[in-house]
Amino acid sequence: MEKIYLGWEMSNTLTDPPLVIMYAIAAIPASVVLSSALLWPLLGFMAIIIGPSLCAAAAWAWYQYSYMQDGPAPIDKYVDFKDSAAQARWSGRRIPITELCELYLRGHISFRQDLLQVLRDHRNDFVNYKLTWSTFRFLLLQFFPNSENSSMKHMQATKKEIAEHYDRGNDWFASFLGPRMIYTSAVFEGLDQSLEEAQDNKMSLICEKLMVRKGDKLLDIGCGWGALACHAAKHYEAESTGVTLSVEGARYCREQAQAAGLEDQVRFLCVDYRQIPKEMRFDKVVSVEMAEHVGLKNFQMYLHNIREMLSDDGLFLMQVAGIRQGAGWEEIQWGLFMSRYIFPGADASTPLHWYVRQLEMAGFEVRSAEGIGCHYSHTLHRWYDNFQRNRADMVKAYGDYLCRLWDMFLAWSVLSARVGYGCCYQILAHKNLRDYPRDKFCQKKASRGPVN
Repeated sequence: MEKIYLGWEMSNTLTDPPLVIMYAIAAIPASVVLSSALLWPLLGFMAIIIGPSLCAAAAWAWYQYSYMQDGPAPIDKYVDFKDSAAQARWSGRRIPITELCELYLRGHISFRQDLLQVLRDHRNDFVNYKLTWSTFRFLLLQFFPNSENSSMKHMQATKKEIAEHYDRGNDWFASFLGPRMIYTSAVFEGLDQSLEEAQDNKMSLICEKLMVRKGDKLLDIGCGWGALACHAAKHYEAESTGVTLSVEGARYCREQAQAAGLEDQVRFLCVDYRQIPKEMRFDKVVSVEMAEHVGLKNFQMYLHNIREMLSDDGLFLMQVAGIRQGAGWEEIQWGLFMSRYIFPGADASTPLHWYVRQLEMAGFEVRSAEGIGCHYSHTLHRWYDNFQRNRADMVKAYGDYLCRLWDMFLAWSVLSARVGYGCCYQILAHKNLRDYPRDKFCQKKASRGPVN
């Protein structure tokens, strides 16, 4: 049901793609009931079998011979077919981008130029954004408990989701994230900056927005490989606690803190956010691109837990990836690709207004919201370039399929942020209390850069 709610939240009109998909799903049981009812006087109980069968046959014929027919396109200029069946079906024709992705993942096609270049400059020459049966089937499965349901957000499912993605091996993530090992958008102060400089900018910006001071107790929920927790401890003299569900990530975090001589200032907990000890209290709480993974139905619980742990005069910063309001078919297909293949449980990737409303409903006052999606495009571009440089080694270690998946994930995501449908926000908030010390936001901004 989360997918229905998400589709409603993303739509501006009743004809927007998310709602059109919901209408199509609702039409299935409606057609079964209607066809059975119409044939019942003639066929009796057989109508229950024959009616739905006729509907399915008609739907299949329409799908194959009408919906999927989209005219000629110069696909062979950009795509080299390795599979005769795929070539027979799609050569010289416009192809749904979902089908293009699946053929690439299976090794049935390759690209005649760099994948990112082809998608960036030529995708609209030979692809369309129609919903394929494969994607429609994925959506149908979200309504039932099964291994492909990405909306199950109990602790066991969340732990499995995190383990499958983040416990692949630190060498895998280092191949594209680089030495900082930060899996979230950087902030650039000039496009000539390196990825590492931009990630340092982001961490300092977060600490400055949070007004981190010496001795502040800072909680980083979803701390990844611990870079922000260590940065706040080293440069702002905070007492940091990082929380991650990844066993590999937690081990790496502790090793990095020890190597930096920060083991007395930084600690890491390998627990679900719902298992953080209730008695712990923090002056500053930060969650960088983790909140999307808690699920829509759990979001209020997530924010309530944070509010309980945050001091009355504290600050909370949430960096979240989202999708723009009024999403079209291209962004819907990208979002479904991400949900199906990359981050199966990230159902809370929503427009900005949803996050703001959720914060206010949970008793927070939003201080600021800043869009950094354009920075994400350049971050992803650098990840893509890093991965291509290390790709041969990763194929040997992890296989061709996973590397092809990452080619597509990084390349398509560069474009999503570049053209504005893949969004990212930094939202600063605090408890909505009458006696909250709001005057601190009225002071002349002094330099709050790193202390060393």
